[in-house]
This record gives sequence, structure tokens and C-alpha cells, in this order.
Amino acid sequence: MQNKFPSRRRRMSQQGQTIILVAISLVSLLAMAALAIDVVTLYVARSEIQRAADAAALAGAKAIADSGITTLLLTDTDFTKVQPWALIAEDKEVKNVLQNNLVGGTAVTLDSDGVDWARQGNPLVTVTVESSALPTFFSKIWGQSPPIVKASATAEVYNPANVQNFTPIAPKGVKPWLVANADPITSGGVNPAPKFIDPSTGDIEAGATVVGEEFYLHSDCDPLIVSGCSLLDNPPAIPGSWNAAHPQVDYVPALVTPNTGWNVCPACAGATDYEQSIACADVTTSYQVLSCGGGSTNLQWDSTVIPGGLTGPSALGAECLIHATTHGNNKGQDQLENLGPWPNSPMRILAQSGPQNGSLVTTSSSVVTIPIVDTCNNVHNCFPPATGNVTIDGYMQAFIEEVRGGGAPGDIKVRVLNIAGCSSSSTNSGVTPVVGGSGSSPIPVRLITPP
Repeated sequence: MQNKFPSRRRRMSQQGQTIILVAISLVSLLAMAALAIDVVTLYVARSEIQRAADAAALAGAKAIADSGITTLLLTDTDFTKVQPWALIAEDKEVKNVLQNNLVGGTAVTLDSDGVDWARQGNPLVTVTVESSALPTFFSKIWGQSPPIVKASATAEVYNPANVQNFTPIAPKGVKPWLVANADPITSGGVNPAPKFIDPSTGDIEAGATVVGEEFYLHSDCDPLIVSGCSLLDNPPAIPGSWNAAHPQVDYVPALVTPNTGWNVCPACAGATDYEQSIACADVTTSYQVLSCGGGSTNLQWDSTVIPGGLTGPSALGAECLIHATTHGNNKGQDQLENLGPWPNSPMRILAQSGPQNGSLVTTSSSVVTIPIVDTCNNVHNCFPPATGNVTIDGYMQAFIEEVRGGGAPGDIKVRVLNIAGCSSSSTNSGVTPVVGGSGSSPIPVRLITPP
């Protein structure tokens, strides 16, 4: 019998094909979505692991800068004494940073960590990291082993001291104490004193001795004259009140730029621009645009400021900066633990306030950068008697231990952590100065590999 409904039978035979096509399409779409998710995950992981490598390399370089080793010639016998614990500090900082820079929610693996010491005053820290614990999806479906992402970064620690063909430096956040280029410890209080920095060559004077030295910054302004700063010693030098128990070196106040709103200040910062420059992160005063090196006059001192005394702006600004409630030791400021004479033992910072109170820390507001000014070969009255230009011979990284009470009130006790020297006769490379420090170190630390 002839089928009366041929089209209906054909339709019934095709039922269910759409569901099969939809199922196949869904699998394909899910696979493509999973692949897209995996690709995005790998891109994100690549960015995260590069940032982790960059941060680790910079932290390692900062540890090298803070060790003081960059003041030493590679041929100095003390270099081999400092190098082991500089490497320990570098390795510790690298690992600490990597613990806090996760990739895909998990810690990365340190593949390699090395320091290249081949260039004088310019060690390079290279860190390579990898991660295989990534939250992928598509690769798991096919039973593939998890992908591995890898990144490497190199950071530079640059100190122009002892370098004859140098690139200028431009530290930021420098404190406005223009310290005389005269070492009060090796001088024994006798003028003319040995210089921290040779202004002709940029060489550091007996680097192993300078780092770790402890002395007082003493105002060179006559305290009996209240109308301004009248120099007691011209040029600034080792004051006549020096004694072995209280070694001092003169400083004069720098001319600072009025705060234009960019400086970051604590609540205790004073009202004057000079005091704020000490207590705040002063990025307004243009130390950062000055080319360190070349022998030119490149900064002015300010004869209108009277910095000394316990109620003077230097003392009050320094106490605010280091979180001290008043003058003297153990007044809330961080402490520098000196376990032995440098370079045989490292110096460690012990926090005395904040969330890290009682713990060893790697940085502190007590660590400052201070300019060292040329004393024109100790020629009498060569220093401008009123506000005028002076020459920077280099910068000192120092730890403020206290503001002095009692005898010589208002003196600022510091310990030297590092020195960066400038040169007037060596070859200036002529390139843009390397900017760095942010107030804590004159030794610029920067990445030299692109992210």
C-alpha cells in the first residue's frame, strides 16, 4: 500500500539530530572558552611573574647598596670581608620579596640569584624565577603537564665613587645639612682634616674606616647672633669644641624651596620650609636636578636660617623625622645595632615603633641622605660668608641615632652607612644623571632590563 504520509516519515527519521549538533557545538565552544581562559591566565601569570622578578632584583640591589660595600675598591682587602654578608642580606631580601609576590595565588620558585661584581662601584643583581602551579583548565582536559612561566630581571647598584669615567647621580629627598668634607674621626679633631671624598678623583677616603663611623653634625652658625647664620668656621670644618667623646663636623643650612604641595609630611612637621625639609620627604628642593660631579658650584646655603639648639629647626625636624618624643637615646626612634666594627660585622636596624616594633627591619625613616660640600682646600674665608653657591663633593647615607641633649645641645648624632663621591677631574659621561634614593640612600638602584 502506498504510504500516504512520506514527508512525515522523513521528519520522524530526523528527530534528535539537532540535539547532537548542539552538544557537539557546546563541546567546541567550551573548549574554545577554556583555551581562551588558559591563554589569559598565562598572559596574567607572565605579567605577575615579571613583576615578582623585578621587585626581587630591586630588593636585592638595595641590600647591596645598604651594605656599604660600594665605597670599597674591588682590590681592597676589606671587600672580601663585606662581600659574604652583603650576599647573605641580598639573598634574604630576594626571598622575602618573592614570598609576598604570588603568581596565580601561589609562591614562585627561585631559579637563580646572582651578583656580578665585575664593574667598580656598579654591581648587578640578576634574579630568575619560575612558576608551574598555574590555574589552567584546557591543558588538564588533555592531560598535559602544567605550563611553566619564567622571568628574569637585572637591577643595578650604582655608586660613582672611585670611578674615573662616571655617570652623574641625582639623589632625591636629601636633607638640608651641608656637611663639611672633613672626617672628624680620622682627624682626631685636627684641622685640616682628611676628607671623606677626594674632590678631584671622587675616591672615598679609607672606605672601610668611613663606613660605620659615628659622629655629630654640629651647626657652624654662631649661637650668639640671632639675626641669621654667621659662620664660626670659614670654611666649615672640625669645630674647636671637638673631643674624643663627642667628635663633631660642621654643617650649614641649605637653601630649600618652599613646599609647593608635593612634599609628604608627618603631623609633627614644623611651620618653616627648612624644618619641613628635614621632617618631610622633600621632593620640592631641587637636589634631584643637580648633576653630582664636574666641580661646578651647584647649590646655595642659606644664611637666614639659624639651625642649632634644642629648640632649633634642625633638632625639631630631626626628632619629628625619626619619631623621637624628645632629645636623647631611646625616645621612640629606631635603633641601629652595631654588632662589631665594620666591615667584619653588619649593621642591623631594630624598629622601635609601628607594626614592626621590636623587629629587625630593612629600612627606617632614620636613614637619610646628606650632601657633603667642598671646603675649597681649607683656604680661610673661601666659603661664601652670606647666602651663596657651594659645591657638592658627594653624598652620605647615614643613620640618625639621636638629637643631642646636654653638652652641645641640638647636635645630630649619625652613623655612616655609605658614601657616594663626585669627581671634578674624572670624565663625566655626559648622560642624564641617574636618579635614585628617595631620601634613604645616595646610591641609585634601578632596573636595567625591560619588564
